[in-house]
Amino acid sequence: MSTKSVLAAAVAGTSLMTLFSEAVSKAKGSNYNEATILGELLNRITPLNKKQAEAAGWMGHYAVGVGFSAVYAAYLKQTGRKPTLLNGIIYGALSGLAGAAIWHATFKAHPNPPGVDLKNYYRQLVLAHVIFGVAAGATMRKINELG
Repeated sequence: MSTKSVLAAAVAGTSLMTLFSEAVSKAKGSNYNEATILGELLNRITPLNKKQAEAAGWMGHYAVGVGFSAVYAAYLKQTGRKPTLLNGIIYGALSGLAGAAIWHATFKAHPNPPGVDLKNYYRQLVLAHVIFGVAAGATMRKINELG
């Protein structure tokens, strides 16, 4: 996979996943937006003001998306597979479980975490990552087709 493919997949996957998280946030009346939660975490333990922490949260969220996209691309290259709906769903679910574990450790280690309904946050997080995996895979597939 090319760098262009990985970056485009990361932007598409992270954007769609975040739209899903924002929709769930609105429907449930809770904040499940990964980027804004990350910004809140940063604002509470760094000298960054709220606006700076929020920007850092968004940058961090998309940077993690690049990392997850790169791992997916490396898996595809290593196995000689092409991105499909099925492996996008599987990769998304696995990355969602990994993401939930990382978030759980982060909330536990943070001295003043924001009040987040963790049980429901982790549920939507896994589904959001399935959306990420499907969108990232579809983007990689389309870029590969276009050459």
